[in-house]
Amino acid sequence: MSISYILTPVTPQLLEWGRECGVPISLETPAGRTVTRGDLAQVLESLAGFTGDVRGTEEDFTASIASEEMIDWEYKSDDPLLNQAFGGPHTSPRESADIYRLHPPDQSPSLSFQGHLTLIVLIASELAKHCGPQAAFATSDGIPAFFLPDQQTPVWNQPWLDEG
Repeated sequence: MSISYILTPVTPQLLEWGRECGVPISLETPAGRTVTRGDLAQVLESLAGFTGDVRGTEEDFTASIASEEMIDWEYKSDDPLLNQAFGGPHTSPRESADIYRLHPPDQSPSLSFQGHLTLIVLIASELAKHCGPQAAFATSDGIPAFFLPDQQTPVWNQPWLDEG
Protein backbone atom coordinates (compact mmCIF):
# COMPACT_ATOMS: atom_id res chain seq x y z
CA MET A 1 0.00 0.00 0.00
CA SER A 2 1.33 3.43 -0.85
CA ILE A 3 0.30 6.78 0.52
CA SER A 4 -1.12 9.46 -1.74
CA TYR A 5 -0.81 13.14 -0.97
CA ILE A 6 -3.58 15.46 -2.15
CA LEU A 7 -2.82 19.11 -3.02
CA THR A 8 -5.71 21.55 -3.37
CA PRO A 9 -6.23 25.32 -3.18
CA VAL A 10 -6.71 26.75 0.32
CA THR A 11 -10.33 27.41 1.28
CA PRO A 12 -11.87 28.70 4.52
CA GLN A 13 -13.07 25.14 5.26
CA LEU A 14 -9.52 23.76 4.91
CA LEU A 15 -8.20 26.48 7.22
CA GLU A 16 -10.81 25.53 9.86
CA TRP A 17 -9.91 21.86 9.47
CA GLY A 18 -6.23 22.71 9.88
CA ARG A 19 -6.91 24.64 13.09
CA GLU A 20 -8.96 21.68 14.43
CA CYS A 21 -5.90 19.48 13.78
CA GLY A 22 -3.60 21.84 15.69
CA VAL A 23 -1.95 23.41 12.64
CA PRO A 24 -0.87 26.99 13.48
CA ILE A 25 -2.38 28.53 10.32
CA SER A 26 -4.09 31.92 10.22
CA LEU A 27 -7.78 31.85 9.36
CA GLU A 28 -7.04 35.01 7.35
CA THR A 29 -4.83 33.10 4.90
CA PRO A 30 -6.06 33.97 1.39
CA ALA A 31 -7.47 31.35 -0.96
CA GLY A 32 -5.23 29.89 -3.64
CA ARG A 33 -6.21 28.89 -7.14
CA THR A 34 -6.33 25.55 -8.89
CA VAL A 35 -3.01 24.35 -10.33
CA THR A 36 -3.17 24.20 -14.13
CA ARG A 37 -1.31 21.91 -16.48
CA GLY A 38 0.87 24.87 -17.48
CA ASP A 39 1.69 25.71 -13.84
CA LEU A 40 2.77 22.15 -13.16
CA ALA A 41 4.85 21.94 -16.36
CA GLN A 42 6.60 25.22 -15.52
CA VAL A 43 7.47 24.06 -12.00
CA LEU A 44 8.72 20.63 -13.11
CA GLU A 45 10.90 22.21 -15.81
CA SER A 46 12.40 24.64 -13.28
CA LEU A 47 13.71 21.97 -10.88
CA ALA A 48 17.45 21.53 -11.40
CA GLY A 49 18.65 17.93 -11.36
CA PHE A 50 15.27 16.48 -12.33
CA THR A 51 13.58 15.45 -15.54
CA GLY A 52 9.83 15.36 -15.86
CA ASP A 53 6.98 15.45 -18.30
CA VAL A 54 3.32 16.37 -18.21
CA ARG A 55 0.87 14.42 -20.41
CA GLY A 56 -2.79 14.94 -21.28
CA THR A 57 -5.13 17.86 -21.73
CA GLU A 58 -5.60 21.03 -19.68
CA GLU A 59 -8.51 19.37 -17.84
CA ASP A 60 -7.15 15.84 -17.45
CA PHE A 61 -3.40 15.39 -17.07
CA THR A 62 -0.72 13.30 -15.39
CA ALA A 63 2.97 13.92 -14.79
CA SER A 64 6.11 12.09 -13.77
CA ILE A 65 9.35 13.49 -12.42
CA ALA A 66 12.59 11.79 -11.41
CA SER A 67 16.00 12.89 -10.23
CA GLU A 68 18.81 12.59 -12.72
CA GLU A 69 20.92 11.14 -9.91
CA MET A 70 20.60 7.36 -9.77
CA ILE A 71 21.20 4.93 -6.91
CA ASP A 72 22.14 1.25 -7.01
CA TRP A 73 20.39 -1.14 -4.67
CA GLU A 74 19.82 -4.87 -4.29
CA TYR A 75 16.68 -6.79 -3.36
CA LYS A 76 16.98 -9.93 -1.21
CA SER A 77 14.21 -11.84 0.51
CA ASP A 78 13.84 -15.02 2.53
CA ASP A 79 11.15 -15.98 0.02
CA PRO A 80 12.69 -17.74 -3.04
CA LEU A 81 9.74 -16.78 -5.26
CA LEU A 82 10.21 -13.09 -4.46
CA ASN A 83 13.94 -13.42 -5.13
CA GLN A 84 13.23 -15.09 -8.45
CA ALA A 85 10.88 -12.29 -9.50
CA PHE A 86 12.60 -9.25 -7.97
CA GLY A 87 15.99 -10.32 -6.60
CA GLY A 88 19.30 -8.92 -7.67
CA PRO A 89 20.82 -5.52 -8.35
CA HIS A 90 18.71 -2.58 -9.53
CA THR A 91 19.25 1.07 -10.42
CA SER A 92 16.60 3.70 -9.72
CA PRO A 93 16.31 7.48 -9.50
CA ARG A 94 17.18 8.82 -6.03
CA GLU A 95 13.80 10.60 -5.91
CA SER A 96 10.69 10.37 -8.08
CA ALA A 97 6.99 11.18 -8.04
CA ASP A 98 3.88 10.60 -10.12
CA ILE A 99 1.18 13.26 -10.21
CA TYR A 100 -2.47 12.88 -11.25
CA ARG A 101 -5.19 15.49 -11.74
CA LEU A 102 -8.29 14.67 -9.67
CA HIS A 103 -11.84 15.93 -10.19
CA PRO A 104 -13.62 15.48 -6.84
CA PRO A 105 -17.37 16.23 -6.98
CA ASP A 106 -18.40 19.68 -5.73
CA GLN A 107 -14.76 20.73 -5.18
CA SER A 108 -11.96 22.40 -7.10
CA PRO A 109 -9.76 20.07 -9.13
CA SER A 110 -6.79 18.88 -7.10
CA LEU A 111 -3.56 16.96 -7.60
CA SER A 112 -2.68 13.54 -6.21
CA PHE A 113 1.01 12.78 -5.62
CA GLN A 114 2.73 9.45 -5.04
CA GLY A 115 6.45 9.26 -4.47
CA HIS A 116 9.23 10.65 -2.33
CA LEU A 117 7.92 13.07 0.30
CA THR A 118 10.85 15.49 0.05
CA LEU A 119 10.26 15.90 -3.69
CA ILE A 120 6.50 16.30 -3.18
CA VAL A 121 7.11 19.06 -0.59
CA LEU A 122 9.50 20.82 -2.99
CA ILE A 123 6.95 20.71 -5.84
CA ALA A 124 4.08 21.86 -3.60
CA SER A 125 6.18 24.77 -2.28
CA GLU A 126 6.99 25.88 -5.84
CA LEU A 127 3.36 25.53 -6.95
CA ALA A 128 2.26 27.79 -4.08
CA LYS A 129 4.55 30.52 -5.47
CA HIS A 130 2.64 30.33 -8.79
CA CYS A 131 -0.91 29.57 -7.59
CA GLY A 132 -1.16 31.03 -4.12
CA PRO A 133 -1.73 29.12 -0.88
CA GLN A 134 -2.25 25.38 -1.23
CA ALA A 135 -3.29 22.75 1.32
CA ALA A 136 -1.98 19.19 1.26
CA PHE A 137 -2.77 16.10 3.23
CA ALA A 138 -1.81 12.44 3.23
CA THR A 139 -4.64 10.03 2.61
CA SER A 140 -3.33 8.05 5.60
CA ASP A 141 -3.63 10.65 8.38
CA GLY A 142 -5.63 13.59 7.08
CA ILE A 143 -3.66 16.29 8.93
CA PRO A 144 -3.33 19.16 6.47
CA ALA A 145 -0.15 21.06 5.70
CA PHE A 146 -0.29 24.53 4.20
CA PHE A 147 2.09 25.77 1.51
CA LEU A 148 2.31 29.55 1.42
CA PRO A 149 3.97 31.55 -1.38
CA ASP A 150 6.28 33.48 0.97
CA GLN A 151 7.45 30.51 3.08
CA GLN A 152 10.05 27.89 2.17
CA THR A 153 8.66 25.22 4.51
CA PRO A 154 5.01 24.22 5.00
CA VAL A 155 2.93 25.22 7.99
CA TRP A 156 1.93 21.94 9.59
CA ASN A 157 1.53 19.96 12.78
CA GLN A 158 3.48 16.75 12.27
CA PRO A 159 4.41 15.31 15.68
CA TRP A 160 6.75 12.76 14.11
CA LEU A 161 9.08 15.60 13.04
CA ASP A 162 9.75 16.43 16.70
CA GLU A 163 10.60 12.80 17.58
CA GLY A 164 13.89 12.73 15.67
